[in-house]
Amino acid sequence: MANSIFNHPAFNIIGRPTMDDFLKRCSDRLGQFGLSQADINDAIKQACDFFNIPMPRMIQDLTNVQNGQTMFVNWDRGSYYDDVLCFNMQQLIAMKVDSKSAFSLVMTHECAHRVLQATRFPGVSNGIWENELAADFLMGCRAGLWNMDDSKVCLGLSMTDGSPTHPDGSLRVLFIQHGKYVAQAMQSNGIPLTIQNLTNEFMAFREQNLANILSLERRFYVF
Repeated sequence: MANSIFNHPAFNIIGRPTMDDFLKRCSDRLGQFGLSQADINDAIKQACDFFNIPMPRMIQDLTNVQNGQTMFVNWDRGSYYDDVLCFNMQQLIAMKVDSKSAFSLVMTHECAHRVLQATRFPGVSNGIWENELAADFLMGCRAGLWNMDDSKVCLGLSMTDGSPTHPDGSLRVLFIQHGKYVAQAMQSNGIPLTIQNLTNEFMAFREQNLANILSLERRFYVF
């Protein structure tokens, strides 16, 4: 699985920033998962390789930062080169992320945000829930195509409540599982696994579940 199955342009990265400082800062905390520095680097790189995108410009450990979240931050929607990945180890531990595979799947969700950063989704509040569900869907695609165990990530998400920015955990797990199914079915039937094709599949599934999405969003929004 060294090569990405997605038809994105290849990137010629010159002078890519080193991750040594990042690895030194977070190795003790990630050591709670029993991961080595090589495991950590490999888990993040594999998530990027799945989409054939470069490593982010910066990775920040927000574990000891007040209200620090596991998230993707950027300024230019048209570039991968200002992308920042952030994570909070306490948050990940609470979500049952306790292995290299689970950590890499979470990073796949954040990398999906990178891939979709120029995509505008329909929905309440500029499609804020749809953005999260699309990233979950693509995380499920990777789990299915790379035969990764997503049970811990799904268990952790299933216990989370919805918010104005993130859907209910049960809804997120539903989209992860559908991503697994769709990607495997497309591969079996020889359908090109492009981001556009997968986004189309996501949008079709979103339409099927729109009544439920809107019903859950009404707890946070008036529309």
